[in-house]
Amino acid sequence: MADAAPLILVVDDHAIVRGGCRQLLEPPLSRFRVVEAADGIAAREQVARHNPDLVVADLNLPGTPSGLDLVRELTGAGRRVVVFSMHETPGIAGRCLEVGAAAYVTKSDAPDALVQATEAALRGDRWLSADIARALALPNREGDLTEREAELLDILADTTDLDDVGRRLGISYKTVANTLVRLRNRFGVRRTADLVRVAVQRRTGG
Repeated sequence: MADAAPLILVVDDHAIVRGGCRQLLEPPLSRFRVVEAADGIAAREQVARHNPDLVVADLNLPGTPSGLDLVRELTGAGRRVVVFSMHETPGIAGRCLEVGAAAYVTKSDAPDALVQATEAALRGDRWLSADIARALALPNREGDLTEREAELLDILADTTDLDDVGRRLGISYKTVANTLVRLRNRFGVRRTADLVRVAVQRRTGG
């Protein structure tokens, strides 16, 4: 018998948001099963009843625990949590990461962002909205770049052809690819396309 699809608990006080998440996460668009809760108290009950593989939680929840308290409580118990919030403030996202959230998705992100974040969190990876990732990473990570990493970022703002990047730096394609992996991890982004946006912002100071 095939293994059951991962079970996702979606916690949001708006039924239309929960329904939208269900539509994105369940077949035919994705491969997950979904249960729902409208507040922190119901979320606790659903966790006890269903033992979900991952929790997708809003921060603006009625009652107690609040959204951030719920995230802290769940991650403290070893649960994987994706925060799905209207807040686009880097400080709020950073606080969620500090208390253990695996991913932070804003409700203004593209629809597939929630699926990407859920898949990443289930793998044990971290996922951040690109704008949030840049805002959190750029002020703190610049001083940590090696000379080669800084040069590669500069070139990446001009071209995404890795062979061309390698030729300009005089290094192999494999070395370029390995450096990109380190840079994506450093800046907390999943895709090279997001890293390109970091590189362009770094150059322009935007």
